[in-house]
Amino acid sequence: MAFLVEHLRLEPGSRVLDLACGRGRISVRLAQRGCSVTGLDLSPRSLELARSDAEAAGVELELVHADMRDLDRAAEFDAVVSVFSSFGYFPEQADDERVLAAVARALAPGGALLLDTIDTPNVMKRYKETDWEKLDDGTLFLEERRYDYLRGRHEATWTFVHPDGSRTELAHSFRGYTAPELVAMLGRADLELDGSWGGWDGVELGGGHRTILRARKPVA
Repeated sequence: MAFLVEHLRLEPGSRVLDLACGRGRISVRLAQRGCSVTGLDLSPRSLELARSDAEAAGVELELVHADMRDLDRAAEFDAVVSVFSSFGYFPEQADDERVLAAVARALAPGGALLLDTIDTPNVMKRYKETDWEKLDDGTLFLEERRYDYLRGRHEATWTFVHPDGSRTELAHSFRGYTAPELVAMLGRADLELDGSWGGWDGVELGGGHRTILRARKPVA
């Protein structure tokens, strides 16, 4: 939160869009700092949890159930945040470029997007095809991973073996864009890169396991 507030110059009253907000981990905390926050997500269940958490925290959020490709706001936000690798899940790059174009339209002149995703080159140095851990409730979590070099996509299957013996399985695939690819896409959306980091501790890009980019909408 300190990183977001500092590097997006957020103040009480700043208008912020949390893109793919999930259950509102970021949205609620920004609202607690006095920001006017809109959270957008495709999952009704996540939005229910965000609404509940906001009420428990005593803050108000505007929560929007929508596909991020359909974001339809104009010059409304001082900042847009897309964090924890929530960008790149659509099957085609054209869809991701459509999202960035919509973000550019939604930003007020001088406003900025902060985009956070994994640093694929660094991740591949320590890549493991399988991993597992035991969760607090006794559930066994198994993860199988595959990287598609031709498509630049990280494929994963998560299997949860619950204490009662039942199993749940989730699969996902997302594009692990490199920093140069993202910079080019931001440029095509008329957003100007003006900051980059390799982690939430402020390490230089390439020195951590994240790719964090800040791109600003020109004032004129």
